[in-house]
Amino acid sequence: SSSWLPEPVSWFCFQKWWASRAAKPCAMAKFLAAALACTQSGFLSALAAEVEVSAAELSIQAADLTADDQCDAGDRQCALNAMQLRARRTAATAAAHGAAAAADLTSSQDEKPGTCAGPWGTCTVNKCCSSGGYACYEKDTTYAQCLPDGGCTVGIHMNDGEGQRTPWSCKLLSTATAAAMGPPKWDPSEEPLSAKDFPVNPVVTKGNFLYDSVTGKRFFAKGVAYNPRNINYKGVTEGPKSKTCKSGEPEFQTKSYTADVTTDDLEDEWGPNLEMIANLSANTVRLYNVNPTYSHKKFMKKAAELGLYVIVPLTRMDWGYLPAFPSPDCYTMELEGYGNVGVNVLTSAKLIVKQFSEFPNTILFTVANEMPVNDKNGYAAFPCVKALTRDIHRFQADCKNNMRRVPLIYSDMDMGSPTRVHIANYLSCELESPDDAVDAYGLNVYSWCDSEYLDESGENNFGYSPYKAIKDDFDKFAKPLIFSEFGCNTGEFETACPYKKGRNWVDVPAMLDHMGEVLSGAVAFEFSMEKNQYGLVLTPGFLKGQKKAELLDNYFALQKQYRSNNVSTKWDGIDVASCSAVPSDVASLSYSHPKSVCPSKDIWQDLQEKRGVDKVGDWDVLPPTPDAPLSAVNNQTECIETSKVSSSVYASTCCHVTCS
Repeated sequence: SSSWLPEPVSWFCFQKWWASRAAKPCAMAKFLAAALACTQSGFLSALAAEVEVSAAELSIQAADLTADDQCDAGDRQCALNAMQLRARRTAATAAAHGAAAAADLTSSQDEKPGTCAGPWGTCTVNKCCSSGGYACYEKDTTYAQCLPDGGCTVGIHMNDGEGQRTPWSCKLLSTATAAAMGPPKWDPSEEPLSAKDFPVNPVVTKGNFLYDSVTGKRFFAKGVAYNPRNINYKGVTEGPKSKTCKSGEPEFQTKSYTADVTTDDLEDEWGPNLEMIANLSANTVRLYNVNPTYSHKKFMKKAAELGLYVIVPLTRMDWGYLPAFPSPDCYTMELEGYGNVGVNVLTSAKLIVKQFSEFPNTILFTVANEMPVNDKNGYAAFPCVKALTRDIHRFQADCKNNMRRVPLIYSDMDMGSPTRVHIANYLSCELESPDDAVDAYGLNVYSWCDSEYLDESGENNFGYSPYKAIKDDFDKFAKPLIFSEFGCNTGEFETACPYKKGRNWVDVPAMLDHMGEVLSGAVAFEFSMEKNQYGLVLTPGFLKGQKKAELLDNYFALQKQYRSNNVSTKWDGIDVASCSAVPSDVASLSYSHPKSVCPSKDIWQDLQEKRGVDKVGDWDVLPPTPDAPLSAVNNQTECIETSKVSSSVYASTCCHVTCS
């Protein structure tokens, strides 16, 4: 319990402090102070939203609440989901523009001849938008508007004037010239890239391990989180500051947290970055936001050429998100100016699955990330995570002839025991059917904050480390477990600019030596130095006079650990063609791994009540499937019609779905 902490310290902020409890007493005091400041900042943001600040001020507050890796406090005082705040801002902005347009939707008087409209402008006549990221969408034959690219929802838009609420067709009207202003678009009707362009094999789940689907060798993900914003040192807002470091001029455009950093037009940025990641001896990259409107073929091809697999998110930050509302609202609610949350998130997720399933190096789809961190009501929203999992699995089944069944993973902040176990069991259990169970489970873990954990005799002892409790909790877990983020940067590992020493990543050998039967991968957080100072690399222009990317001490420390530590080959050689094959067929395991059992009502009700949710969500009932056909998006087909999967890929899919 955190009830003894000075108010208003949130549970999430308290955990950041508690993860470094082995640090020296003076440092502990500093962490507690930071947690207090962190929570108060979140509370002020929430308060600003509740009193309806101006659009500009609200935009600033929303920017402070967008990152998964910062303190978006989770207690009853300062809980406010960043995406909910963004939805309010978007609705307010849309309403403002919509109100102006609603006066006379049939009029095109605000259009200038031969001039493309700006964001939210009328494009009925010129049929083009001047800003990249916006596209001209038709409401009907009398009106069209520049809306966020990929963000037009077929049907009624509640931000239209009361007398103008007729359905939008969302037909794309943008001319080729206007479309070329943004990143290259993804065309689902194009022929997919040849398999020879991808010198890697798809990865499959077998029991609680991951395997190469061709060689039968066990796969352990050595990953790096990737979401560079190209900031400079001025953008650092968390952790210790330096008086000697000066901000530079970033070589590339600074991006928001919600930006897609992997589109084809950004090859000059991500190309060298992927090479730096591969040079770590990493084999996996985790992404956080992709826009399925745009093409990612070049990124995925380059990653494959470097031997890199990619974890792709299915939920987005600006459109197509899963809000932390108590179930079933998180999958059924209509948000003014946005539309139905279930329709939008399922539509967006299906588009991402449709695009990225063609790449053999797509290793996992993240169905959702850290639901309870941004808002306490995330604990009541887990039925919506299962509902989205169910609906994506069924989409994969419907398209089994044309699309590989990529495994689904949920990633959560490590909430400690027994909460992490209850959530893992719930999301991996079969409630309505096997469709609603995730295929793997991820924990974002930041608790290993010291080089050594000494026992009573003064010896370094894994049994005294924070990972021992995680190992005990998941010894018998039936699905692959991955540390979807790891890398404490406080306590002994804290460093300030110019970032000498810092993290030594000694937990990597501990994972492989002591958790080899439990873990199937770990993703180091993160590639680039950002506002919270977790970076392995300084992107060009981060510091004054720094023209090229600079590899930091903790980059080389991770490289050493990734190169010298590998998963045991003891379980290599599994029969990948067998649907019933499990690791113990190859070599014995210390524990059996039975299917997860769904938590009882007493457990999930008590968990939610202790977290102070506004309304207890019923974990025993899943929201219905939204009506979200892909034909509503530019009239495209539901499945990829330009190719058929191989017989081996089809057979692998048939291990999970009914095949004729």
